[in-house]
Amino acid sequence: MGKVIGFSGSPTKGGVMESAMIKVMESSGHDYELIRLSKKQIKFCTACVACASTNQCVFRDDMDELLKKFMDADAVVFGGITRHNGVNAIMKNFMERFSPLFHRKMLSKGKPVAIVSSGLATAHEAYKDMAEFVQNFRMEEVGSLETGGNASCYKCGFGETCAYSAFLAINGKDARLSDDPYYYFDRDSECVQKAEELGKSLGKRLEVL
Repeated sequence: MGKVIGFSGSPTKGGVMESAMIKVMESSGHDYELIRLSKKQIKFCTACVACASTNQCVFRDDMDELLKKFMDADAVVFGGITRHNGVNAIMKNFMERFSPLFHRKMLSKGKPVAIVSSGLATAHEAYKDMAEFVQNFRMEEVGSLETGGNASCYKCGFGETCAYSAFLAINGKDARLSDDPYYYFDRDSECVQKAEELGKSLGKRLEVL
């Protein structure tokens, strides 16, 4: 049986992103592990390029462990949420620290990958950033899943009155917040089905490795 590693860029434990990633990994039929990047110490890449000659970063932080898990995994699920029309900083920082795998040997080449992105009507923006990363590092994108998401406007207290409210921008200026305006992955039957199908596709891909 293979091992699937999920790297979640969401800062929310048990949220939309994490729920979707777990459904994908469970549906693969293989052992899996979810890693919350928000709990890891990951320094910013300083573009020193020392890794060009060693395929190893000069920093000693949690990326040592994470890159090893990536290399040891039979398949990977990347999960990111949209922030300001792009993938969020947690996932972006993580992706930038993959440089040691790129130089000369392209150690990430051929790794089967599924991409999960979430956002309030903007999940595709996070997907594009992660898909480009996967392509640049010569991984194999088996498939992707885009889920709904939630905005801070739902809980900040000004969602119905703020001139810059994402809630009003999407639902109209006369919209009113219900008692429970949040998007829940497990209540979106169509998205759950797509997650299961993606997981099965990832599992089948591992069977031929």
